[in-house]
Amino acid sequence: MNSFNVLTVRFAGMLLLLELGLLPGWAAEQKQEISKTSQTTRSEDTVASSPQEGKPDLAVLQALKAQIDALKADYEKRIKDLEAQVEQLQTQMLQVTPEPEAAIPSAQPATGRTVQSIPGALNPAISVIGNFLGRADSMKVFNEDLDRVDNKLSLREAEIDMRVPIDPYADGVVITSLEAETPGRFSVDVEEGYVNIKKLPFLDRPPLGLKIKVGRFRPSFGKINILHRHDLPQSFRSLPIQEFLGDDGFIQNGISGNFFIPTPWDPNSSLDATVEVLNGGDIAISPVARTRVSYLGHLRWFRTLKEAHNLELGWSSYYHTSGNQVASANFHGVDFMYRWKPLRLGEWKSYILGGELMFARRAFPEASEPVEVARALEGLQPGTGKPKGYSIFNQWQFDRRKYAGVRWDQTDTLFNPGLKRHSLTTYLSYYFSEFLRFRINYEHRWSDLFTEDKRNSVFLELNWVFGSHPPEPFWVNK
Repeated sequence: MNSFNVLTVRFAGMLLLLELGLLPGWAAEQKQEISKTSQTTRSEDTVASSPQEGKPDLAVLQALKAQIDALKADYEKRIKDLEAQVEQLQTQMLQVTPEPEAAIPSAQPATGRTVQSIPGALNPAISVIGNFLGRADSMKVFNEDLDRVDNKLSLREAEIDMRVPIDPYADGVVITSLEAETPGRFSVDVEEGYVNIKKLPFLDRPPLGLKIKVGRFRPSFGKINILHRHDLPQSFRSLPIQEFLGDDGFIQNGISGNFFIPTPWDPNSSLDATVEVLNGGDIAISPVARTRVSYLGHLRWFRTLKEAHNLELGWSSYYHTSGNQVASANFHGVDFMYRWKPLRLGEWKSYILGGELMFARRAFPEASEPVEVARALEGLQPGTGKPKGYSIFNQWQFDRRKYAGVRWDQTDTLFNPGLKRHSLTTYLSYYFSEFLRFRINYEHRWSDLFTEDKRNSVFLELNWVFGSHPPEPFWVNK
């Protein structure tokens, strides 16, 4: 930014501070003036109407009321002016018109404006997150490359999270991940990269709080899919999510719109909807890339029951038509979340009870099954039925650092809904600080599949963050 614009912004800031500093003094002078006027009026009234001593004069009261109303109106006008100045200063910090250079003739019209960013003001906030996992298993466990991953130590993922306000209208997010399905062998992927449009230049405010997301992101199916691996309340996603969405959830390119629905009948609740148009494929239930455009909708209702209690309910639906030699697919989900956070105990106590249910109307023999399921299904014929799965967990916060919980999973396989899978997971999380977290998990599985039945596993997980701290997940007591 050139020196002229620096002086302009600083001078505006000084005027704003001066105005804020002078307001109390100005109010005090006005108060003294009213007091003097009131005393003079009362003195004159006493002399002129001593026989009616003790009775208030209506004219005096009306005069005082008129002065108070005038002061109130003036204060409101000044406050609005100050708010406008603050908003103008914020805009100037993002957009500044540089001085024209006399030595270089401008090719733009006289009315043209060149917008230049302030150096450093738009640099992204960068976070680096590491996820380390050690595991001990009672059975052999294989990944997609058929490499054994049981009884291994692994830097499971390193993630670079960059966020920046692009301009007053939109924010940008790019999240790059380096993943190791096999310990020591990393692949690079853009997990998310999108622009979040918060408002439009030709509208004072977005209708119904509309926010538009364009790019690659985690679609809003249920409550857990939007979380990254290091933000999960447990070390692995639930069995229904792995079965219906994928081992690491569902990620796709598309456009998403989120908006609020007014609830005038209940001021203690809120209702919002998300509508998304996505590329087809890359989801466990229908993985083929040539799949036609898919559509996803999510409806979320939130209500504060009491000061320390709130409840959240959601409904999700996914659908794509048939075409390109791919059958149509659709499935649905219900999610809920109850949270208790006592105000008196602040950040030291909390309780969460949550869960998700997913279901479809037919079997999906073409689905991409998890590795342990696919190995057991080799040579079998697909089944019939309506697959469904659910997961429920609760979590208690003991104090500032310690969280503990239990999760129960049950799901049918998409290939043959007659085959059942069950899992019980217990876990304990310990916060050294908001930048360093340790967790221990124990999981036991019951299954109709020989590749995982009666398997016991212990997981030791360590997550760390350095740089700018990203947003905390919903289950953390913020």
